[in-house]
Amino acid sequence: MVGKILGFTAQVAPWAVVGSLGYAAAFISPTVDPLPLPQPVIEPRDVFYDVGTASGEPFWFVGNAGTVLEAVAGDGHWKRHELSEPVNLQGVAVSDGGTVVAAGNQGAVFVLRSGEESWSDHRLPVSDRAGKMVEVAWINDAFWITGEMGAIYRSDVDARQWSDLGINEDMSLNDIARSPDGDLWIAAEFGVVLHSTDSGQSWRKTEHGRESLRSLAFSADGDGVIVGNNGTVLYSNDGGQAWRTVETVTQEHLYDIEFDGDEWVAVGNSGVVLTSSNGEDWQSHQPPGFGSAYHTRLITTDEGVVVAGQSIGRLSGSTWKPWPAEEK
Repeated sequence: MVGKILGFTAQVAPWAVVGSLGYAAAFISPTVDPLPLPQPVIEPRDVFYDVGTASGEPFWFVGNAGTVLEAVAGDGHWKRHELSEPVNLQGVAVSDGGTVVAAGNQGAVFVLRSGEESWSDHRLPVSDRAGKMVEVAWINDAFWITGEMGAIYRSDVDARQWSDLGINEDMSLNDIARSPDGDLWIAAEFGVVLHSTDSGQSWRKTEHGRESLRSLAFSADGDGVIVGNNGTVLYSNDGGQAWRTVETVTQEHLYDIEFDGDEWVAVGNSGVVLTSSNGEDWQSHQPPGFGSAYHTRLITTDEGVVVAGQSIGRLSGSTWKPWPAEEK
């Protein structure tokens, strides 16, 4: 009798196990407490197109897929911001009061006002076929945005209201700057330079060859430099009234130019770095570790120039320090 019972139990036991597993799958919901995954400061896919600051730190880097980094490099604090949509961001600027404006494709504008925790978003009215905003600048207590199809927008001090000052032409307006006398200047496609003496209400156009012009800047004494594709450099010693082409030592596209108080610095494709003490005579530099990546924007600081592009960091003389610093 005992043998029969044991035999029967041996036959039933496997089916009991299977049945209990089926019951668990159907009626029991497993709970798991996931561990939070650390968000990297920089991801391998990140590319940065611009950098902005009001007073040196923090620095704001913007780039592809809505990437925004806030950096206080001095104490190693880095924060990655999340925006409402992954739009490629081309430009960023910071007001004297600390308001941050970033702009990019499809007329997208994102604003982080001083004292607020979250970003607001806005869409500028742009062309359906070419709506990329290229540059953001803080000039004369207003934010300025320039872009494709002759787009020019000016905001109030808090970036709440925007005025359309565009020229309605099929060209990309790549950079906007202020000369020491208060005039506004824009470097554009097809060798075009725009000049306004009335705060953007009207623009005078001049043409300087056919190469696209990417960036322009002025020194405090009124000298100006414009850089562009295929190593193009234009120089003015009279506040921009006359521009002439000067020879450089590269054929690479040049994307940005700044004057740091002592010399001009330009960056561009293939890791190119050019410097000049007078805006006319140029030298090429190859800082160790800078590599052959492209770099699109730079800003000057007391410790060197902060650079944005396929890599980010600070260039001081011939010393390149990539950011964020590697942990030891």
